[in-house]
Formats: sequence, structure tokens, C-alpha cells
Amino acid sequence: MKISIRLKLLFYASLILLVSGFTGFAVYKSNQKLHDSEQWVQHTEQVIYQSGKILSLSKDIETSSRGFVITNDSTFLEPLLTAQKIIFANIEQLRQLTQDNPAQKKNIDSLSYYVQKRLSFSLQTIDIRSKQGLNQAIALTSTQQGKFYTDRLLQLTDDIQKDENILLIQRKQTNVHSLVIFNLITVVFFLLMVVLTVFLLISTGRNLFQNEEKEKRAAELVIANKELQFQNEEKEKRASELIVANKELAFQNEEKENRAAELVIANKELEFQNGEKEKRASELIIANKELAFQNEEKENRAAELAIANKELKFQNEEKEKRASELIVANEERRETNEYLENLLDCANAPIIVWNIHYEITRFNRAFEILTGRTEEDVIGKSLEILFPPDQKDNSMKLIRKTLKGEQWEVVEINILPINGTVRTLLWNSANIMSSDGQTVIATIAQGNDITERKHAENEIIKLNETLEKKVIERTIQLEEANKEMEAFSYTVSHDLRAPLRHVGGFVDLLIKNNSAQLDKTGLRYLNIISESSHEMGDLIDALLTFSRLGRAELQRMKINSKSLVNQVIKSFSDDLVGRNVEINSSELPDTIGDEVLIRQVWANLISNALKYSRNKEKAVIDIGGKIENGQVIFQISDNGAGFDMEYADKLFGVFQRLHKASDFEGIGIGLANVNRIVMRHGGKCWAESEVNKGATFFFSLPYN
Repeated sequence: MKISIRLKLLFYASLILLVSGFTGFAVYKSNQKLHDSEQWVQHTEQVIYQSGKILSLSKDIETSSRGFVITNDSTFLEPLLTAQKIIFANIEQLRQLTQDNPAQKKNIDSLSYYVQKRLSFSLQTIDIRSKQGLNQAIALTSTQQGKFYTDRLLQLTDDIQKDENILLIQRKQTNVHSLVIFNLITVVFFLLMVVLTVFLLISTGRNLFQNEEKEKRAAELVIANKELQFQNEEKEKRASELIVANKELAFQNEEKENRAAELVIANKELEFQNGEKEKRASELIIANKELAFQNEEKENRAAELAIANKELKFQNEEKEKRASELIVANEERRETNEYLENLLDCANAPIIVWNIHYEITRFNRAFEILTGRTEEDVIGKSLEILFPPDQKDNSMKLIRKTLKGEQWEVVEINILPINGTVRTLLWNSANIMSSDGQTVIATIAQGNDITERKHAENEIIKLNETLEKKVIERTIQLEEANKEMEAFSYTVSHDLRAPLRHVGGFVDLLIKNNSAQLDKTGLRYLNIISESSHEMGDLIDALLTFSRLGRAELQRMKINSKSLVNQVIKSFSDDLVGRNVEINSSELPDTIGDEVLIRQVWANLISNALKYSRNKEKAVIDIGGKIENGQVIFQISDNGAGFDMEYADKLFGVFQRLHKASDFEGIGIGLANVNRIVMRHGGKCWAESEVNKGATFFFSLPYN
């Protein structure tokens, strides 16, 4: 039976319509799966963002507590208090996001537990720092509990993100499998209509997909290279900061050497005093010899009187006269002996005399006070009773040498008072000779109590050891502070900048694409948000620049100041167009420093002079310099707005402004950068001004 053309057309039309319907259905399901996949990607990104935010808040808690422990400044606690208020709400949000994944519940419970532990530990550290001081807080921190909690938080966050990524991959694979089936159905139906066209489209699509993948990988490699370069720069900064720390350690060692030199000078002064005491002892020896000579003369006179009594009994008058002379002589001898005894007793230094049998024959008042022994207790007893039992032999060896003619210049010997507290004395001695000057009959010794000085020397040794420990601790703290500074810089450059760019970018897109749907008030609000985000970006960049200025290594060289200032002035040629400005630059002395940083100093100061004098009909700027007291002092004056000297102490602070932003633009970082650069060169900055009468800024640099 022959089929009519109309039926054939109807059949083919129906077939084509059926194939088109199936193809459309396959495309619809494919798009639906793709949409589901995109939603799961957004869900995973939201979970990763939320977990990262929780980790960032926990780091704020740790950083704030560390800052407070180091500085005892309560302003460091603001991020901690903020994090304490919102961190558990964020954890609950994360729990809501992952409620469809029972495997994540355990991780989130552990995350909440360790966040609570980390917060409790930080609050405990802050409480101990406030009540018990820095050392107790450092001791608690050194237990590594805080590090353990932080490591657990990092691990749990990483586990949560990994689980979400794995789940995302599994869901993508499921969607891809479904997409493949629907695509196969689509391909089959399209092959029935246009085989070659479908084949070409598939090949072209695959090729485009591979090119896009390659471009994505290339972009990821570029980002990885930039991050690697940034890490290398940060390592170089750490190395320069360690060099600065080593210089500070060398300076402290020099201070130790200076203290040691002062101790040497003190020892020399003590030796001089001992020399004076030896002279006094020699004078006492001479006085004793004169006394012995007088005694011998008196004995001769007494012998003569005895002979005279026997031979001249009849000369009674002569006997009476000589008896009177004898009485006078005895009185003089008694007075002389009393004078010598009083001289010994009045001496502040302990003095002792012993005979050739090492028995004590004289013991002055100062020695009684020092030992707690009375003269009656020790006269006639051996010197051994004065020494500690374990030092008797060595002490007696030194004493026996005196009978061989040896005199002590400075000998250190310990004695044991009644109270049992060992005292250390520096001794000098002299031998008392017989009338013929050949035989030693006694030894006199004078001591100088140096017990307190010995204790002080031991304290100095202990202090030096403590100082070395503190230097090591401070070095460790410095390294930790550097790590925290690196983390802060990373946060500012990545975690803060990216959201800020998102805010500014989306606000700009909203203004561009949806401005017609907003009234004037809404547009004004959006413009304010856009301007504020750009201003905050400038503040972040300025803060990073200020931070880097304190860590960059100085490249010192000789600087031609006159040439450098002229180059800086030329760079402002565009700003001088249409203005009546007179810039006077006198001869400027050369200096030593980092030319790039000093150029920035001049650029900031000249820029300020031009800015604050722009309301004058004729702006006059004077630049000068001089060498004074080993310093090169530069100055720059203008006749501009000036400022109140009452607020001069805020002039060089970060983000400190003395004028309204509506009058003069700026963010308040320029003079802070100037001050930091000059201080790093070993100089200082100051300023003088009157309101509406201009200002003069000074800065000094070491001449050599």
C-alpha cells in the first residue's frame, strides 16, 4: 500500500517533533542538574567561609590576649571581646549549614568545644596578667595549652573544609554522571537529525572546555607565584629584624662590659685605700719602735739610778730628784701606752696582734664588734679560734708565713664570729721587730670587711645570669611578635582587602546597573559607601606602608642633599601650575642614609608645605640645613595655615590630623612615616608653629 506524501510529511514532522521534545527535555534536565551543582558549590563556599571566619575570630582571641599580656594595654582586648560575643553564633550558623551532613556534626561539636577552651585559656591568661603580673602570665603561656587549642582548631577547620570539598566532589560526580546520560540521549536524538553537526559541536565544545581549563590553571600558577614572591619578601623582612635584634643584644653586652670596667675602677680605689691603711700601719710600727726605744732609755735610766743609790747613798737630794724623774718617766710611759691603746680602740678597722706562738696579744674594739668576742675571751688563745673549721689549715698557713718576714699586702681570709655568720676580710700586716731589728717578736694585722662587697659581686653575677635569660626570653618574644606581625600583615593584605574590594565592586555595579531603580537618597547612600570603601583601602595601604618602613633594611650611602631636594621639587611641577609659589633652597650639607627613604621624607615635608600654604596669595617655602653638635639638622618653613603648639605631641602620630579633612585632604600618615624613617636613621623630628603664621619642621640625622 502506497503511503501518501501528506502522511509521510506528517510522520516525519511528528518524528522531528518527538525528537525535538526529547531533546528539549534532556536539555532541561541537564540545566536543572547544573543549577543544583552550582547551588551545592555556593553551599560549600559558604561553609568554608563560615569555618574560616570562626578560625579568624579564634585567632583574634589569641592575638588580643597575647597583646594584652605583653603590653598590659586594655585596648588590645577589644577584638577578643568582639569575638567572644559573635563566635558561638557563627558556630551555630555553621551547624545550620551542615545539618544535612551528619558526618560534620562531630567536627562542629569538637570545634565548639575547643573554641570554648581557647577562649577560657585566653581569659585566664588575661586575668593572671592583670592580677599576678607578666612573669606568671608568661609561665602559663609556656605550658603550650593555648598552642594545643589553636592547633586543634586549625585541624578541625581543615577537616570541616576537606569534608565539605569531598562532599562537593561526590555531588559533582553524581551530577556529572546524570549529565552524561542526558547528554548521551541528546546526542543520540541529534544524531538522528544532524550527525555531523552534533559531532562538530561536541568536538568544538570539548576543545573550548579544555582551553578554559588551561587558562584557569595558568591563572592559578600566576597567583601561586605571586604568593611565593610575597612569602620570600616576608622572609627577608624577618632576617632584617633579626639583625636589629642581634645589634640590640650586642649593645647590652657592651653595657655589661661597662659595668665590669666600673667594678675594676672600684677595685683600684679599694687598693688605694688599702695602701693608705698600710701607710698608717707602718706609722704605727714606727711609733711602736720609738716607744720601745724610749722604754729602753727609761730602763737605762733606772739602772743608772740603782747604781747611784748604791754608790751615792749620801746624796739624798740627788736620789729624790732622780726618783722624781723616774716617776715622771713612768707616767709618760703609762700615758704613751694609754695613747696607743686608745689609738687602736678608736680605729674603725679591726686590728689584731699575735706573738710568735700565734697567740693573740691585742684585740681592738672594732674587732670585738665584728666577731662578737671580748678581748678577755681571746687574749692568750690561738688564732685558730677565729677561723671557720674547714678553713683553719689554709688560714694558719698564710699566718705562719708572716714569721718568716713576709708581709701581707692584700690577703683575703674568712673569720667566724660568735653568731656563726662567716665574714670575709682583706688583711694587710706588718711585723714588730725586737730592738736589734733582727728578730720578729709579734705581728700586727689590719682587716677590711668586704663581706657586703662579696655579696654584691655575687648578686651582680646572678643579675648578669638573669639578664642573659631575659635577653633570650625577649628574643623569643620578639620572634613571636614578628610572627604575629606577619600574620597581621597577611590578614590586612588578604582577609581585609578582599571583602573591601567586594563591597566597593558590588556597590559600583549596583550604581552602574540599577541606579534607575533608586531615588536620590539611595544613590547618595551608595556613593558614600563607595567613597568610604576606597578611603578604607587607602588607609590599609598607608598602614601597610608604615609597617614596612619599620622593617625594611637601610641601604646607607652618601647623599647629596642639595641635588636630592631639587629632584623632589621638580616632581611637584604639576602642583605648582597656576600658583604663586616661591621656594628658597639654601646650601644643604651632605649626609649619610638610605637615599630612597630620605627622598620620601623630603617629598612628604615639601608636599605638606605646598598643601597648607595653598590658601595664601603668595606661598613662600624656605629650605635649609646646618651641622651642629655632630648632627645634620634640616628645616623647611612655610607661611601657611600653621597649627596650635598645644597639640604638637600628636603631630607625628599615625592617623593624627590637626586640620579638618574638608579643609585639607589627607589621611594623617605622612608625618608618621617621616618620623619613623628619621628615627630609624638615629635622628629625631620636631616642629614649631603659630596658627595662620606658618610652620617650620625640623629633622636631624647623624653627621657621620
